[in-house]
Amino acid sequence: MFINKRKSKAKRVFLLLSIILVISFIVGYFINNVGETKENDGLSKVNKNLIIPRSLRNVENPNDNAQYRIKETTEFCYITHFKMCGHTIERNIAAPDFFVGLSIEDLENRIEGWEIEEIKDDCILMIKEIDAFCPKHFIIGVKDNNIAIYTYNENGEKILKEKTDIDINVLTPEDQIFLTSGIVTDTEDDMEQKLEGFSN
Repeated sequence: MFINKRKSKAKRVFLLLSIILVISFIVGYFINNVGETKENDGLSKVNKNLIIPRSLRNVENPNDNAQYRIKETTEFCYITHFKMCGHTIERNIAAPDFFVGLSIEDLENRIEGWEIEEIKDDCILMIKEIDAFCPKHFIIGVKDNNIAIYTYNENGEKILKEKTDIDINVLTPEDQIFLTSGIVTDTEDDMEQKLEGFSN
């Protein structure tokens, strides 16, 4: 009978110690995680003193736009996005000498129309959106009552490529309306086929 009471008492003590251990673990977990914030990347209150102040960080860090300065090794990556066709043109060049030493803010003041998207591995990515077709397309239109071929340059400016001998007055009213609006072709072959259709 005494042996059963001792076993029962031992079981209760063991159970009580287990419960205390579990509660201690849970309380400790919550105490260490309550101080976490997104701003401090999940550091607890105790570890907040380990954060390096922004003013003491490496000023040559290319991801820190405010401190970054253009170097001789910096590369400019220009990406032009053409809204009308959805195509892009990408051009990479070494930073011109007159930009070396400039801050990002100074650069932004000198590159009108371009938006600095990212600075990574000494490469400055700049983007411009143009509401035009890219230079790969041909536009069949009208110039001085004749059918003309236009293209766009990289700046989105419409350029007369060729003025044909085909007079639009000999065409149907529907064709004249299409030509006045401009017929976009994706390839030179497609453009020549359409021109042949108008000349017949």
